[in-house]
Amino acid sequence: MTDERCPRCQWPLSELLRGGSSHPVSDGRLDYRRCVCGTWLLLVNGALAGATRGPRIEA
Repeated sequence: MTDERCPRCQWPLSELLRGGSSHPVSDGRLDYRRCVCGTWLLLVNGALAGATRGPRIEA
């Protein structure tokens, strides 16, 4: 895993627990992880591919 971070709170993905689910797919591995801020993250082969919530908008 690289130095990627959660798009919502900027928590380093390398510091997240291994909770969530993991599935083999044709291109490698698909992982779902829950960030400390509550956002679900989708990782494909360890790289961030999607998130359920985007960055916070500063007022």
